[in-house]
Order: sequence, then structure tokens, then C-alpha cells
Amino acid sequence: MKEFRKFQLICLGWIAIGIAPVVLFFTIVVHRLPFLHSISESGTIANAVSPILPFCLGALSLFSLTYAIKYKYDKTDVVLTSLMFAGFTAVAMQMCLSPYAVGNKIGVLALSPETSGIVHNVGALVGFGGMILWITLCFTKSDKRKREQTKEKRERNIIYRNIGICMITSLAIFIFDWIGIFGDSFPTVFVVEAVMLTFGGVACLIKGGMFLTDK
Repeated sequence: MKEFRKFQLICLGWIAIGIAPVVLFFTIVVHRLPFLHSISESGTIANAVSPILPFCLGALSLFSLTYAIKYKYDKTDVVLTSLMFAGFTAVAMQMCLSPYAVGNKIGVLALSPETSGIVHNVGALVGFGGMILWITLCFTKSDKRKREQTKEKRERNIIYRNIGICMITSLAIFIFDWIGIFGDSFPTVFVVEAVMLTFGGVACLIKGGMFLTDK
């Protein structure tokens, strides 16, 4: 069971890290579209690349759900990974508010573009919020006192906490952009989303045992 848990974490990590590069590749290289304001907007242009983003987010949601179901011994783990599943599923189901979204009713729930954008953004906040808390609260847990932990475990905890701080800062920027503090001249949300997904993915890879394992 422990080895399968590591496998799940590594899958979560690589999926999270790969979302931004994959979407960017299909948007710019394959479909020759412009660099857009957000990762989500890159998946809404006349539905040209929309299957890519929902597929990646769907995989992220699926692994979050299976993780929550399989490891019920830790209630915090279950709650936070369930929040990730709910949030990222909402993001995958409903497009962001974008001038490139086609039709008056969009997404799986056939909502208006404005309502879909709200559902999408709230889902992103829930998903990323759950991920931040999961990393900072669950990844740093130990049944040993700090002085009894290995050097590598203490180093991992420092990394997890710093990743959490960086992700919280990025999430704050996301919220500020949502309420219109920043302009549209810079793809703020794309960068912020890519940073949060990458940091979250790195944390999962470390927790899965790819790096900084105990000697």
C-alpha cells in the first residue's frame, strides 16, 4: 500500500507539472494561437484545444479522488484531497469567462459564460487552496518529535512550508487579478497557475520519494 501511495503521489506530481507546458505547446505550436492570459483561457478558443485542459485536470481530479478514497486513516488527508477533487473537477467542467468561449451556454452544465466563469474561478480557489493546505499540513506530519526526525525529513518539511508560502502568495495574486487590480497586458494568471501547479507537483514528487529520501 505504501508503494502504491508513492506511485499516486508521483503521478499527481507529474500531471501538475505537465499541465502548463502541455497546454502551452498545443496552444502555440500545434494550433498557432497567441499566448493568452491564463491556462484556462488557452483551452477555450472555439473549443480548438479544449479537450487538452479538461483531460489534464480530469486526471488530476481522478488521482485526488482515488487518493482520498484509499487513505481514509487520515481525516485531514481525505478532506483536503476531496476539496482538490471537487475544485479541479469544477475547473475542468466549466470554462473561464473568456471572449474566446463559443456560445451562450458553455461547459458540461451549459451555464452562461459569466456563471461558468464564476464556477471556474471558485473551483480553482478550492482546488489550489486544498492543495496548499494538503502540502503544508499533511506532508509535514510525523509521528516523531522534531529532534528525532532524520535530517532529510526536516529538510523536506522546510521545503514543503516554503512551497506553501510561495503558493499562498501566488493564490493571492490570482485573487487580486480576478477582482481587477492588475491589467491585461501581462498573462498574470497563466504564470501564477503555472507556478502553483509546478510547486505543487514538486512537493508531490518529493513526498512520493523521488527526491530527498532518507539515507
